[in-house]
Amino acid sequence: MDLKILFILISMIPIGGKCGTLLLNYDTEDTAIVITRDRCPCGRTHMKIVNPQRESETFWVAESPFNRVDVERGVFQRENMEYLTGEYEAFLYGGDDEGETTMRVSVECLDKEKCDRKAVEKNFLRAFFNHKPQLIEAYNDEVLTIIFNFVGLKDLELYRIKGRPKRIVDRR
Repeated sequence: MDLKILFILISMIPIGGKCGTLLLNYDTEDTAIVITRDRCPCGRTHMKIVNPQRESETFWVAESPFNRVDVERGVFQRENMEYLTGEYEAFLYGGDDEGETTMRVSVECLDKEKCDRKAVEKNFLRAFFNHKPQLIEAYNDEVLTIIFNFVGLKDLELYRIKGRPKRIVDRR
């Protein structure tokens, strides 16, 4: 396996001077987005980036990336855990990256009859869009539709499939 190491050195730093962070890229196909290359008010000159994401686990909708961790931020809200077991799965349906996409989020309820579905949906959407604000416009323009499926114990598809479960499945 050919490992490439990329060292980003902003400038030669004198002893005792401010320094940046060394960025190593081991050819993992991780992606990072540059937020800005502007000088920070504190004087630092290195670029600001969004935390890297694993490309193989990243899904694109309306030219915006998201992954399993972003969906989990929506599911694992403190208010939701009163009703949910913490098991979930999500499926992407519809057009390609440019077309209309539907994301079906299935969550396992502790008691399907007592699950406050509206509260769970509201908490999910708030948390998901808080971390992925670029998807709000796609959601409002109905390019991205999110539907929720509330199931009882052991009714998720992942229980019927052997091996490590995939939390997000792209069926586009």
